[in-house]
Amino acid sequence: MKNKYSNLNIIIRYYLVIIILTIYATYKNGILLYNKKLINFVYIFKPLLLILLSLSISYLITFLYKKYIKKEKYSIKSDYNPIFIALIVFCLPININIFYYLIFIVIFNIVKLFLNIKINYYAMMKLIIILAIILLNKYNYQNIYELSIETNLSTFDMFFGKAIGGIATSNILLLIICYIILCTLINYKKEIPLISFVSYFLTLIVFCLIFNQNIIINIKDMICSEFIYAIILIATISFYSPILRNQRIIYSILIGILSFTFNKIFNIYEGVFIAILITSIIFSIINYVKEKKEKK
Repeated sequence: MKNKYSNLNIIIRYYLVIIILTIYATYKNGILLYNKKLINFVYIFKPLLLILLSLSISYLITFLYKKYIKKEKYSIKSDYNPIFIALIVFCLPININIFYYLIFIVIFNIVKLFLNIKINYYAMMKLIIILAIILLNKYNYQNIYELSIETNLSTFDMFFGKAIGGIATSNILLLIICYIILCTLINYKKEIPLISFVSYFLTLIVFCLIFNQNIIINIKDMICSEFIYAIILIATISFYSPILRNQRIIYSILIGILSFTFNKIFNIYEGVFIAILITSIIFSIINYVKEKKEKK
């Protein structure tokens, strides 16, 4: 895992995922809208612009920090922060203001460098950005076309990404492909998405049986939510998820149960990120207590 090719292999796989999702985001939130004459030509490339800005700013700030503050040589092959920040772009509303987003990105990159945060920083970042959007009264996950029509989508339609969602989180087929790509990495914690999904689904069934709810509607809510995207790409980030196998199992089960719970309490777009953040905090506290005991 520590050979000279490992970091490069990890980064290449994640960039392949980013490219796949960027192409889909450009198609769903750009090309389709342009063909319906709802946006101008430049707007087609908004998802791509957000991704490029995220990567460029993240790399630049880290480079300057390493060179002028830490006085260290900067290696792009060992810097994963820009990649994970770029992944947050895909789960944001397409109508996010680019100027506000630039401010967020600069602040989050600087804070990440100067503070050693043990909890899932990227789940927290997503929630803070959404909170800011709500306070600015700009909260809406629908693109221009989705705002203008009412749709009655089948489960099949939703599976292929026609549902309302983040910039590139609604296409389940592409997310499965991304999961398969990441599973080729030795350090990717592939069991987290699987166990989280089973845990969520079992919780869904129990809830429907107890409260006499429609199972199909709840399954559609799961498909439309950010849940599948987040358990594949955010919950699995190595820096913030457990190393030991038994802890990863508990971690995954908690994410599944809490995601369903928060999806019901709040909404299907932020529920999973609240679940990941809380689970990350729980395991951070557990590890802190364990380290204290070991030192004694």
